[in-house]
Amino acid sequence: MVAPVVLLTVGSMITNGLLNAYSGVSDRLREMTRERIALRTGSDGEVLDIAEVAAVGRERLAEIDHQVPMILRRLHRVRIAMLLIYSAIALVCLGIIAIAVAVSEESESFGQAALGLVLAGTALLLIGVVVAVVSLASSADALTYAIDRSRTLGR
Repeated sequence: MVAPVVLLTVGSMITNGLLNAYSGVSDRLREMTRERIALRTGSDGEVLDIAEVAAVGRERLAEIDHQVPMILRRLHRVRIAMLLIYSAIALVCLGIIAIAVAVSEESESFGQAALGLVLAGTALLLIGVVVAVVSLASSADALTYAIDRSRTLGR
């Protein structure tokens, strides 16, 4: 019973962190969308053609257009990691219930089912963590791009 409970705790802690990351990435995308709209809005509220936007604004629009797909990929990976880990938590919970039934009814078949559920939940948790690590590994790509691009301005 100890191992499944530890898996529940670990999975919950990881999803809490991923939920914070998901929220931060979502907020950043909303901010970039607002910035893009502001850059394309004229003084009277009209939508400006790209040629009417100041040169620095066009540069920023190009950065945003390049960064948004990178950030969307990260958001997608974080969402997948969270869904995998939440599914793992559900399997482990079912495994705990199966353990309780197996012990109270002295049922070998429920014991085997419990083992299968806990193992499947553990495997799913591991896959979710791997997806989260991939997301983390690429998390600085958009920021690095923006910094490198801004360093070349005016050269």
